[in-house]
Amino acid sequence: MLRKIFKYIGLIIVLLIAVVLVQTCRFSKPIPSTKALPIPALTDSSVQHLSKALQIKTVSYSDTSATDSVAFTQFRFFLETAYPLIHRQLQRTIINQFSYIYEWKGKNSSLPPYILMAHSDVVPVEKAGEKLWHMPPFAGTITDTAVMGRGAIDDKGSLVAILEATEQLLSQHFQPERTIYLCFGHTEEIGGRKGAQDIADYLFKKNVKAALVLDEGGIVTKENFKDLGRPIALIGVTEKGYASFELIVEKEGGHSSMPARETAIDILSNALVNLRKQQMPVHITAPTNAMLEKIGPGLDYTTRMALANRWLFEPMLVAQFQKTNATNASIHTTIVPTIISGGIKDNVIPTEAKAIVNSRIIPGETIADVEAFMKKQVNDERVNIKLIFGSQSNRITSLNSNGYKTVEACAYKVFDNVVPVPFLMIGATDSRYYEKVSDNVLKFNPCTDPKGFHGIDERIMLDDFKRMIFFYQLVIKQ
Repeated sequence: MLRKIFKYIGLIIVLLIAVVLVQTCRFSKPIPSTKALPIPALTDSSVQHLSKALQIKTVSYSDTSATDSVAFTQFRFFLETAYPLIHRQLQRTIINQFSYIYEWKGKNSSLPPYILMAHSDVVPVEKAGEKLWHMPPFAGTITDTAVMGRGAIDDKGSLVAILEATEQLLSQHFQPERTIYLCFGHTEEIGGRKGAQDIADYLFKKNVKAALVLDEGGIVTKENFKDLGRPIALIGVTEKGYASFELIVEKEGGHSSMPARETAIDILSNALVNLRKQQMPVHITAPTNAMLEKIGPGLDYTTRMALANRWLFEPMLVAQFQKTNATNASIHTTIVPTIISGGIKDNVIPTEAKAIVNSRIIPGETIADVEAFMKKQVNDERVNIKLIFGSQSNRITSLNSNGYKTVEACAYKVFDNVVPVPFLMIGATDSRYYEKVSDNVLKFNPCTDPKGFHGIDERIMLDDFKRMIFFYQLVIKQ
């Protein structure tokens, strides 16, 4: 009897191995190689325009009263001076003083338009971090290989590249087949509500229904998935939702010489510790699955085997995702404290302590799910949890859509041997507001592993800037 049991177990193991090997073999199809088109040389004027754009301090602050409207006015004058053909031939609409829509009429009004997006505002430079920059952050320094400055990658590089592409085509008397809208918000870094949101509302009221909305977001990476040995174009087909909550604890304070066993700060601190003890559940989304399907055949045999047999190796894949912050964020809704405050004097125990907690919500989960999870983790009725801002992206752009195929085709034309893949954006972009005017909202910027994003020595490589201008021209010509 025992011998029969072992025989059956052995047979099951053999069958299991056979299934795994067959599935791996079916999955291991070669990824085709491609060749990019020759990219036109970068003009001196294009580089100078980007440098000038970076010198204008269009900084967005959470406290909007600190915003320098003079800088944003200066930026408008810069655009008008640097791009005369655009301002003579395209219709400009100004939204809330400093956001702009440029309408470039196409030959065929029956074709749905394309929308190219970027934003002109940038994040501040911390005083503590400014001394770590190798060049002044608002100097727009031009080196042999790059242009450096706050906003180079996020997102004046895209904005200037779109305008350069358009101005050059206008100088060649080119007219697109379909209408092109160039949409530039000025509040992306503080949520986009007085910029992109109002632009999208304006277009919606005009009954604009676009075949493609293209914003910043995914990049081309050579540093990730090194086993593939090829550049990967991460085309964002959706993005995580965004929510910020305020946690407030109120408890009688007093003199610091006679502290109670527990203060408002103690209660709040304990709540934050409990909140960070556990992550929300794993959720591998459709875009992430599709990305793995695209790049999997080019990875090492062990990884191919795991991807081809997810039913068996899912826990191993999840463990791999959880090894880095970026990949872990792609399979979880994240929750993290970002601001904490309490107290007015060193010898006074405060009666109130506050914290701001930010969440990036994976598709399939909601703001309500996050709030319920937070309350369960905190498990203390003395901690009041209140939503202060939230928005969610509800649509995933189809890989079979005209918009996705256009961006994919253009990516092939500007990078040798590139592998375009769908991608879940873990950050928030202005484009989430445009779902009301298009079913095909994509987030992609053809830059290679950009450096300094929101950090030190932000810069855009000249090769990338040249490639971006050509890329946007290709999109316009599609």
